[in-house]
Amino acid sequence: KNFCSAACLNKHQRKEQTKKTVFGDVQVEHPFSTHGNPIFDWDSYLKETSSTAAPAYCFKQHEESPENEFKPGMKLEAVDPRNITSMCIATVIGVVGPRIRLRLDGGDNKNDFWRLVDSSELKPVGYTEKKGGMLQPPLGFRMNGSLFPMFLVKTLNGAFYSPDTAFKSEPDTPTDNLFKVGQKIEAVDKKNPHLICVATIGDVNKNNIFVTFDGWRGAFDYWCSYDSRDIFPVGWCVKSGHPLQPPGHKAVPGSRYSGGRPNGAQASTNLKQNLNDSLNLTPDSASDLETGIQESCSGIII
Repeated sequence: KNFCSAACLNKHQRKEQTKKTVFGDVQVEHPFSTHGNPIFDWDSYLKETSSTAAPAYCFKQHEESPENEFKPGMKLEAVDPRNITSMCIATVIGVVGPRIRLRLDGGDNKNDFWRLVDSSELKPVGYTEKKGGMLQPPLGFRMNGSLFPMFLVKTLNGAFYSPDTAFKSEPDTPTDNLFKVGQKIEAVDKKNPHLICVATIGDVNKNNIFVTFDGWRGAFDYWCSYDSRDIFPVGWCVKSGHPLQPPGHKAVPGSRYSGGRPNGAQASTNLKQNLNDSLNLTPDSASDLETGIQESCSGIII
């Protein structure tokens, strides 16, 4: 097949990659380095803002991120995030760094969620039965509940099970909340959980911290427990191979903040390109990101 330019060829190759079997393996080497764009410079940013990074001992994270052995299409058991008393069968939909995107079997694609590979909420298929429990249909199960046992048998017949080695031990919980107001961290954007962004500790209240996103309107900020698995020390993303979204007011080419003052459409296009190149997603899930991207770009402070 002939192509008019290198850019056209690259676009075709990316499109073909998303068509490949869900068992394909496209990992991230360095965030935003695919097209020669710079990795976010934390050292310079800390100096510019006269800030300090929260010490690693504040976080419930391993010093070295565990290897991600999951692949799209694999089955496992996972706690239903909307009904935490239920253990359900889930399918790996996407992989990026040490995180996986999950979809509960029998649910829809509107309630996918992300977990670290060392989350205690993930178990191998068969774990619940060995413990004397029963797998449950996810909240919002699309069939009659009485049909769930038959659905489960059909779902697991010939399925691609996650290996036991893919499940890593959870890190220890820090004994106290040692965060201080003004410290810099990396944090999951809960409204767009495929993103990890530059953030600041905005407040501390007993065992909770207030996460604020640098350069963004307050609509994205949130309170969480100090031992949340959605917050990370400065430098975690680059060490673990996960893309990091720079602050909204920083001009970092190729990110959703590119051009210094991007409009929503420009930011959405740039971010979508980088995520499509970085995330290992099944074909059905790739298009699901677009709505979230557009919503996140609407909050840029310009």
